[in-house]
Amino acid sequence: MVINDSVLTDILAVNETSRKQAQKYPKRRFIFNELFFYSKAFVGIAGLRGIGKTTALKQRLIESENAFYISLDAYNNIDLFDLAKTLSERFGANELLLDEISYCKNWQQHLKKIYDSMELKVFFTSSVAIDIINSRVDLSRRIIVKKMHPFSFREYLAFGQKKDIPKMTINDIFDPKKMQKISRLDNYFEEYISGGLIPVFLEEKNTGIFLSILERIIEKDLVYSLNFDGKDLINIRAMLEYIANAGIDDVSYSSIARNVGITKYKAIHYVQALEKAFVLNPIKPKGSNVSKEPKILFVPPLRLVYSKNKEIKENIGFLREEFFVESMKINDFETHYLKGQRGEKKPDYFTIINGQKFVFEIGGKQKNRTQIIHSKEKNKFILTQPANTINPYRPLIFAGFL
Repeated sequence: MVINDSVLTDILAVNETSRKQAQKYPKRRFIFNELFFYSKAFVGIAGLRGIGKTTALKQRLIESENAFYISLDAYNNIDLFDLAKTLSERFGANELLLDEISYCKNWQQHLKKIYDSMELKVFFTSSVAIDIINSRVDLSRRIIVKKMHPFSFREYLAFGQKKDIPKMTINDIFDPKKMQKISRLDNYFEEYISGGLIPVFLEEKNTGIFLSILERIIEKDLVYSLNFDGKDLINIRAMLEYIANAGIDDVSYSSIARNVGITKYKAIHYVQALEKAFVLNPIKPKGSNVSKEPKILFVPPLRLVYSKNKEIKENIGFLREEFFVESMKINDFETHYLKGQRGEKKPDYFTIINGQKFVFEIGGKQKNRTQIIHSKEKNKFILTQPANTINPYRPLIFAGFL
């Protein structure tokens, strides 16, 4: 696309509109300062649609007078280098805010050229994971990739309920009084897990937006970024429906292949693609003599889109586990599911948090202790919802305050 006066007029108009829109959102995601802290390196912001990536870029316009916002799904054929050069020379731009960069052809080459020959900061977003290592252009030394996750439970309380709760540490799990205090917030769990963790939901309170998010991911993001075709999209929808309606422990690559009518290779490929699109959370096993296939969970609340019974109470067991796993991912804590020999009872998850090993069983208030009794780990707890604080029980929502 030629950078002519018509294109520039459109970009300048959208930029000013975006700056005004940002005024409506004075409250910033907890990660905001971390995203825009860097000086020389370019920063790629990846995350699920609807979690505030675009809003963060627009909020940056308020801080940076000479920044320019460009939505690249509207200009997918544009020459980024020429655009950067024009905005810099004609309008004094010193910072580019590029939304949905994966829609721009040859964006890697353009960014390398900008980095190597211009004094510009560049921040860009993508709704699929930004695969720097496998890029045809070596950007690993030039780009820092930051993941923007859905709200943690703590962040949801700040945005959705105007409750500012201090961040907690894993050592707080040993303090009964602190556990009793946060357990009073358990009544917010249902709204959080049914949509409150996705910022756009707090504006609309319409669960239909999650179907729209998933359809946009399937129809656009996977096609543009991973070159999926029509048959792939049919298979992916069938796979998501299967995963949503099968028991968590019953889902594997083999069972997906068998129930969807695809090869195991295809099942692996699709799951990995949807992990890159922040739809699925595959969790690898830990244990002796176990298969290497992961446990496959949804990023909440996306299971409810494909579940035949969409009632929260009917899906609460799945949603509790998905809450825990997503909470661990938000903090980048190493997490595995535990699997023993056939018939052997094991807790649900093994995690390493700030150098300490923990095993957790996830369940309802009266979850049986059987699975954690024989664990050799010193730190072992049952995380429950509704909350229970009597040893070895702890409130499940604690995971959302770390």
